[in-house]
Amino acid sequence: MSKSGNRNSNLRAKIRVFIALTIIGAVAILAALISLFLFEIEDTIYADGVIIPEHTFELVGHVDAHVKKFNFRTGDDVREGEVIAELDSRAYEAAAIAADAAVKELAAELEVKKAELAILEKEPLPKELWYSKTNLRECQEKVERTRDRLERSKKLQLVSAISKIEFEKAELEAIASEAELARAKENARRVDEGLGQQYIEKAKRDVGLVAAKLEGKKAELAFLQKQIDECKLVAPATGRLVELDCKNTWYVARGKVAAKIASGNRSRAIARVDARVVRKVKPGQRVRVTSDVYNKLQYGNFTGVVKWIGDIPLTGMPNDSVTRYPVEVELDPEGYVLKYGSGVELAIVTGKQPAMFALLNMSDEDFDAGKKREAMRRRYEAEHLTPAGAERK
Repeated sequence: MSKSGNRNSNLRAKIRVFIALTIIGAVAILAALISLFLFEIEDTIYADGVIIPEHTFELVGHVDAHVKKFNFRTGDDVREGEVIAELDSRAYEAAAIAADAAVKELAAELEVKKAELAILEKEPLPKELWYSKTNLRECQEKVERTRDRLERSKKLQLVSAISKIEFEKAELEAIASEAELARAKENARRVDEGLGQQYIEKAKRDVGLVAAKLEGKKAELAFLQKQIDECKLVAPATGRLVELDCKNTWYVARGKVAAKIASGNRSRAIARVDARVVRKVKPGQRVRVTSDVYNKLQYGNFTGVVKWIGDIPLTGMPNDSVTRYPVEVELDPEGYVLKYGSGVELAIVTGKQPAMFALLNMSDEDFDAGKKREAMRRRYEAEHLTPAGAERK
């Protein structure tokens, strides 16, 4: 009896200990869960990024030309207006010489046309038409006389008073006088219809045509001169020459990027933020930045501020299956030089929230969005549905 009693008492003691431990464990778990809601931690989004300049200028070739000389190398600092590379302009110079000669020739021709117009305005008719009326009267009288002579010759020839040769001579004189009269009439008609004014108008059109050709050649010459001036790559701003694409080929193609210049006093970074958490990022949020160029243990973190969040996802990362969006961060380099194109790790502090929200990757905005959706659903039901659930007509 004593042995069985001891076993029962030991069993009850173990059960009591187990129950006590269970209660303590449950209380501890409950306290831990409550603490996850009560205690707030810093909500941080981690992302990789790259250092970019404040401004980037792309120098695009305006002409197709070979490079004669490079005055700078990649990585050199340049000032605004400095010539980075000189291009071969001989083809454009030859065309400009030909265009200049054509301009001078057309200018001389224009002066000649103007002088001709001035003469025509004083006497528009050619010399053979100066006395068209007088010539017409003279021809008419001559025709009458030749006709009379021809009639007399016909009568004399019938009675064999003159030879056939003399008759044919009179007949030819009559024909010639008739033709001359027709020409005189035509000249008089042209004069009466304003032939002189037509000559003046034609001369004016000739002057205008030569003047238009001259202006066209001048424009061509100016364009060629502009191309000659563009046979060099000039720095548009003070900065650093980060790319010189024409260095290897020694050739600049029209419309192609020949060089890039990084400019500006501020340092920026583009962070590649996961699409699943980019909704938490807002302008003005603090950022901790670690640079690949400076050891974190020796130099610590740099600070920054979110300036802009992109709406279009990044492309060109085939090995990354996650959709990422660009976020621009303005950095405070604290006097250090951050190399363009170098990698950085960014920790974007989006605020503080309960630890449970951080574990579930949630934020207050998620709850606000849920409340808004619920309010919209209730309003829709109140406006479109009857109390029984049937849709109103």
